[in-house]
Parts: sequence; C-alpha cells; structure tokens
Amino acid sequence: MARPYGVLGKTLGHSYTPVIYRELAGLDYVRFERDEADVDAFIHGDAWEGVNVTIPYKKLVATMMDELTPVARRLGNVNTVTRDAAGRLIGDNTDYYGFKVLVESLGLDLAGKRALVFGGHGGAGSTSMVVLEDLGMQPVAVCRSRSDGHAAGAAAHAPSVTYDDLDRVRDAALIVNATPVGMFPHCPAQVHDLEGFTQLEAVVDIVYNPARTGIMMDAQRRGIPAVGGLIMLVAQAAGAVKRYTGEDISLERIMAVTDSLSRQELNIALIGMPGSGKTRVGAELARLLGRDHVDIDHVLEERLQMSCGDYITAFGEAAFRNEETRALADVAARSGLVISCGGGVVTRERNYPLLHQNSQIVMLDRALEELSSAGRPLSQREGIARLAEQRMPVYRAWADAIAPVLGSPMETAASIQNLLGCAAHPSR
Repeated sequence: MARPYGVLGKTLGHSYTPVIYRELAGLDYVRFERDEADVDAFIHGDAWEGVNVTIPYKKLVATMMDELTPVARRLGNVNTVTRDAAGRLIGDNTDYYGFKVLVESLGLDLAGKRALVFGGHGGAGSTSMVVLEDLGMQPVAVCRSRSDGHAAGAAAHAPSVTYDDLDRVRDAALIVNATPVGMFPHCPAQVHDLEGFTQLEAVVDIVYNPARTGIMMDAQRRGIPAVGGLIMLVAQAAGAVKRYTGEDISLERIMAVTDSLSRQELNIALIGMPGSGKTRVGAELARLLGRDHVDIDHVLEERLQMSCGDYITAFGEAAFRNEETRALADVAARSGLVISCGGGVVTRERNYPLLHQNSQIVMLDRALEELSSAGRPLSQREGIARLAEQRMPVYRAWADAIAPVLGSPMETAASIQNLLGCAAHPSR
C-alpha cells in the first residue's frame, strides 16, 4: 500500500493544503498531528512518503535531517522532508520559493527600495527577509520591542526597528505582514495602520485566511496594491511537489489553482432591499454549490429569542444594528458560505469590511413594485421608496456584482453561479 504525503504539526485544524495538492498533482494528502516528544519517531518512521512541516517543528525537524538543501541550511529550518534512494532524510524549505512568487506576483520593480517586515525575526519573517534581500531590496525587521529575540538563519544580522521607531523608516516602498495578526478568527485585526507611509507602493500579507486582511483592506482604501498569502501557500506546495515527484509545476498552473481555490473559499454574500429574495436565493445557491447557507436574520432570531421585527419594535433600530454587526462579524469571518444579509446591513459602514474581507458581495436587484413590506417594521415605517432612495446607492457601491432577480429563486441562483464562475464546492 502506498504511503501518503502530508503535513506534520502540533495542532492542525482546517487547512487548504489537501485541496491544493489534489489540484496541483492529484496527490492524497493527510494531516499528521504529533506532540513534540513523538516527532523524532515520526520523522524516522515509515508512515509517510513525503511530508511538509509546519510550526512549531520547522527548526526541530531541521536538526534531524541527514542533509539540508542550501536554502534550508541558509534559513535554518525546513518545511519539506523527503528520503533519497538510500533512505537518508533530506530537508528543504520551499517557503522561500513560495514567498518569492508572492512578491513577484505584484509585478513591481522594488529593487533598491526599503521593505518593512512585521515579525521579521520569526520563522516566516526571517524567510521573507532573506527573499527580499535576494530580490535586491533593503529589508528591515519590525519588532514589538528590542527584546523580541533575534532573526534566524541568514537574516540574523539584518537591521531592525521597533514599533516606536517607525518614523525612521517611513520611506518604505513595501510592507510585509509576517505575523499571524489578522488571521481567522481574529479578523479583520491589523498589525499596524499605513498612515504616514507616503512612499508605499505595495503591501504583502502572508496570511491567507481571510482573503483580505485588515492591512490589505487598509491598502486598498488608499489605492495601494495588496496581495495575500494564498499564492505563497500554493507556490510552496508546488515546490514540495517537485521534491516529492520530480514534477515541475508551471507558474501559470500555480496561479490557476490559486484563483480556483480563492473562488471556492470566498463566501458569497447576498445584499439587497428587504423582500428582494435573499433568503430563498441564498438557500438555492448554497444547494447548487454544495455550501452551507447562513441567513443573518435567522442567526439573530436564535440569539435574540425573538423575531428581528419584534426586537426592533421592542428595543429600537440602533440596538438591533449593534446585534446585527456582532452576528455578521462571527459569520463573515468564515469561509465557503453563502450568506444572506438583512436589508439594512448597509446602514452601518463598519459592516462593509466584515463582508469584504472574505466574500464576494452580490446585490439582488428586484423591481421596487415587487417588494413587500409585510412583517418588516422599517419598510412599513419608512416606506419602500424612501428606503430604496437611502440604500440603493450603498448596495451598488458595496456590490462586487449585481444580479437581477429572475422568475424563481432557482433561476436567480443559477444566474449568480454563472456570473461568479463558481463550481460546486469540492469535498475536503
């Protein structure tokens, strides 16, 4: 029986990597969760054909290798382990290639310019520092304090600053987040705001869940290109496939798999006027795509133990909107859902980044004369026409796509699937 490929770590929750390896090379890929005391026996055992290594074992496993590739030796840690024909353990680090592809995907000439790496003394940060130096940039590690430790491997002697010293390096052309700040479920937190970086040309975040982190959305608001870590994840896997099987994965294939995975993992969030059919269309769309459907109003009714209309009548709209934002923050941080939002979600500007961070936002466009105010106290109080006058410009501004409401929820759902180019969700 063939031994599997997989990933070694201490705690491995939901991971995109099994899908990535299946898409890239048709490889079965499993998770190997091991305590530190069991790592040596696992690495020297025969439970795997090839294995990736994730935190916190990258440095530990490097000490167990019979041979390190030049890049792994330079970085001082490994993320990919294979055996040679004699059974010797070979340690490599394909994170270097993954991060290089990530930076180069920006398509910018940044040679000779300063790059700030938040978390530059950590494992991922030190890899980022080395790659940036090799690309001709001037990397600077940004640390919380001067006692944060030292950079690893080839980045050990790189310059560094603390958060209090950032005024010295405001001329940075590139900012890299190599920390877990902003990663699900603590999103959309931001490692640092971008105010004052007047020469900034791009932002890179190695976090890949959510798709758009807090610092990426900050960059986008300022018209600055930003890219997340999903490309790095796929590219480093392509490098591992090369070590495992000898197969070269083209850059075009890497980008195609990245795009496909992004479409699969992004939520689809439906917004639109009350009565436009978001709940019914959302349920049909989820069925078509094999996804879970979450209706924010239903979540609220379970939490509040009463209908949304009754809560608004009893406690007022402001109290209801606060509850709606809390529910949205919990739901929209997740991945691969179809989310039906309440009609008034756009009345709070703070709700937009909660949706935008991990969703394609689709506005359902239904003729006003077809909308009903029954059971909707705000529609009854304000009138549909007045609500539309207030909200329609915001719906359109928030929407990544606009879908006309067709004859049935099934027809509308099918049109949205076609509009977004979404395939059915693969089993993980």
